[in-house]
Amino acid sequence: MKNLTYLFAAIAFTVFLGGCSKSGQVLSLFDGESLDNWEIQNGGAFSVANGVITINKGTGWLRSVDTYKDFTLTMEFRFLEENANSGIFVRTGPTSNDDENGWPDNGYQVQCLDTLEGNSPLASMIPYGAPPFEHETDLVALKNAYKPAGEWHLYEITCDGEEMSVYLNGALITTCTSIKNEEGHIGIQAEHGLLEFRKIEVEIL
Repeated sequence: MKNLTYLFAAIAFTVFLGGCSKSGQVLSLFDGESLDNWEIQNGGAFSVANGVITINKGTGWLRSVDTYKDFTLTMEFRFLEENANSGIFVRTGPTSNDDENGWPDNGYQVQCLDTLEGNSPLASMIPYGAPPFEHETDLVALKNAYKPAGEWHLYEITCDGEEMSVYLNGALITTCTSIKNEEGHIGIQAEHGLLEFRKIEVEIL
């Protein structure tokens, strides 16, 4: 009986480990056919067809079912019109502002706006109710890495402890320190823009 108890305990522990994300594991968040790993928040106009997720303007956001701590998010996206606007949320809480936009009220946004100018150009960082943090964006690198509307971009966003980095098309654009939210959801913002997304993967650090 004692041996059976040890056996059941070992099986339970193995099952527990199997359900945990391990360092180096790569998780696909988009299967090209559905929004199975996501939840649409506040009426966001997200749909799937021909292997891509499309935002058809509107507001709200798309929230990952699971939360993530230390990871690298790889994502391909393209603007379907000039000045299209969206954002990528990381380490973001599950709740939203109770207003007409319905965007998150506790997280960080990597800007996904088709512009290289202004206070918040493409690949820069914006706080969404999260504690203050330090960040710096290389505008020269951004201009060199930029592709016009209709072409695919690649984001590689790494959250590691209190540090965060944003690569666009292989170039380091933004670095952040003093990131206080240790874990949260990944999300895609709808902000009146027309965009497409594909190949969304998370590598656990």
